[in-house]
Amino acid sequence: MINPEVIHVEGEQNGEEGCLSFPGIFTPVERSLRAVVRAHDINGKEIEIDETELTARCMLHETDHCDGIVFLDKMSALKRELVKRKIKKLQKAGKWIAK
Repeated sequence: MINPEVIHVEGEQNGEEGCLSFPGIFTPVERSLRAVVRAHDINGKEIEIDETELTARCMLHETDHCDGIVFLDKMSALKRELVKRKIKKLQKAGKWIAK
């Protein structure tokens, strides 16, 4: 999906998410159950994708990245602080390599 734009969402789902940018970190994130996204394909043709459940969650997660949002931003401040501490502990142990 090139230049995706979320044009419609509905419903709710709550499920655990992770991200390749934060390996080993998982947290419950509330997302819409259904998402309709308009984008362009690799040939520049406009497409519209209407999906539910896990696929909707993935599309919304990835479009958040386009807006500079990572799933950690969806956590409470306390939970985010606990995750930061976990990352620092993993870094000290040599099990987390910042890119």
